[in-house]
Amino acid sequence: MSEEQLFGIRLYPVTPRADVASEAREIGSVHDGEFLVMEDSDGTTSVCDPATGDRFPLNRDRRATEGFLEAFAEYLSSGPPAPAPVVMTAEQAAERLRAFREGRTRPRSLPSGKRPSHRARLRELRRRLQTIDSAATGPDSWWSGRIEEAENDLL
Repeated sequence: MSEEQLFGIRLYPVTPRADVASEAREIGSVHDGEFLVMEDSDGTTSVCDPATGDRFPLNRDRRATEGFLEAFAEYLSSGPPAPAPVVMTAEQAAERLRAFREGRTRPRSLPSGKRPSHRARLRELRRRLQTIDSAATGPDSWWSGRIEEAENDLL
């Protein structure tokens, strides 16, 4: 994975697994150690809260976790660039809020271009995730929140 840490996840370089079949091992971190990415003896990956020991399933193996990160990175890079921050005075913000409440605001028109629509990007993301590891797209997976954010165009 690149230096950019998608969702705050950083996977450590791949190292050979020791012959300890019963233990999970740390293979990465989320938000600089706030959570840990763990690999169980069967190869499955999960996110672990070190404070509580709670674990949230990620994928069937490290390769699938890497694939999910790549799929999300491609989904994000194929969309429109994030809008620049807008600085307003209190009066401008009040007027904008008034216009919103009165239904006078319109969504900004997106620049025409050859970028795929959100629907097309989301369809491709779902297809890739299903292909990589369909079990990891369920409601009990750590990924479910990120998938929901993508569905609602919040990423």
